[in-house]
Amino acid sequence: MKKMKYLFVLFMGTIVLAQESPLTLEKSLEIGLKSSKEIQISESAVTSAEAKLTEVSSNLYPQLSVGFNYNHLSDVPVEFSSPMLAPSGDPIDALYANATLEQPLFTGLKLLSLRKAAEYGKEAAVVQNSQTMNQKALAIHSSFWNLYKSERLVEMLRENIKGLEKHLKDTEEFMKNGLATRNDYLKLKVKVSETRTKLIEAENGLEVARAVYNKNLGFSLDQPTEIKVDGLEEVSVSYDYSAILEEALTKRNELVSSKYQSMAAEEKITAAKSTWFPQIAAFGSFNYLKIDGTNLMSNNWNNYWMVGLNVKWNIWDWWKTSSMAQQAKQQYNQIELSTQLLKENIEVEVYKNYLRMQSEASKVEVSKLRVESAEENYRIINDKYETQMATSTELIDADSELLDAKTKLITSYINYKIAKVYLEQSIGRKIY
Repeated sequence: MKKMKYLFVLFMGTIVLAQESPLTLEKSLEIGLKSSKEIQISESAVTSAEAKLTEVSSNLYPQLSVGFNYNHLSDVPVEFSSPMLAPSGDPIDALYANATLEQPLFTGLKLLSLRKAAEYGKEAAVVQNSQTMNQKALAIHSSFWNLYKSERLVEMLRENIKGLEKHLKDTEEFMKNGLATRNDYLKLKVKVSETRTKLIEAENGLEVARAVYNKNLGFSLDQPTEIKVDGLEEVSVSYDYSAILEEALTKRNELVSSKYQSMAAEEKITAAKSTWFPQIAAFGSFNYLKIDGTNLMSNNWNNYWMVGLNVKWNIWDWWKTSSMAQQAKQQYNQIELSTQLLKENIEVEVYKNYLRMQSEASKVEVSKLRVESAEENYRIINDKYETQMATSTELIDADSELLDAKTKLITSYINYKIAKVYLEQSIGRKIY
């Protein structure tokens, strides 16, 4: 009980710490993977596969069983005369108990094949667990970067509104002094209102993005989490397509898992054919028999033991064994064909993500130039507007162009980060 309380306090302390300090991507992955129900289900499947292996392996070892039987026979209606059974009309109590030890000697490779199949099944479950963790990590990556993009958009809109309000105030002074028209003032006022509307929409989008992020980390949807980003502007496209495709076709968890499933299915074919061969087992047993009121056996025979061989050969089973072998073979064929389809899909996925990452990296460079150009244009127009050498329309256009350029640059950076992690995941690399 004390241990449970300690774990609860530790868990709550982790959540409080997450609330008080900004979360990095690495910390987000750590928290999200620990709290993921999908991963817990996957880990449960691994535990189940390990238990299945133990269950199947147990059949290879000697099996000890004990039995107990008690019978109360009804009155004998007719008196029998027998040297083994004395005449009696009284009820008879019979007690029988035994302990048997049995060891399989030959089962047509059934037990060995089933154990190998269980081993491969366990390995497949372990690989599938890694795949589940990668999928969860991908969702955390996406939600983290989308939250950051939403935060930056809200920040830029708020800064933009401050700048526009300053221009609006200056224009009002210009209008009072006859240096600007009421039309200039109204255009700026409308622009401020439109930008505030965009800000409301962006703030709503931010809360949605935060809720998705919180959900992936196991927090409540409305928890006021904060994140911290490092190395946003790092952009690299140093990938050789042939090399990463070969890596994907070798290391992808789905392919590794499919390989183990195929090996397990192959072993099940052997197990299904095993009943074509005789089943041989050695056994030994100790027996105890007691019958009240009779002399069925002398006292010397009340306790006795036996050892021997048990041989069973199923000669005719109406094609049952053949049907089971055919089912196992078709399951193997299905897995093999599914693996081929999976490889084809992986090739397309890797190629698509490779091109997407290259495209997003190029967009980053273009967006940088566009921001640089928009900032210079805004600086010139703003200086001119201060001296009334540019109209409010030109100022609004320059401001809109700069905001759009900055938004696209942030979006390009985020899209590149997401595209890169998608490529890494499609290659088969761990992204957590």
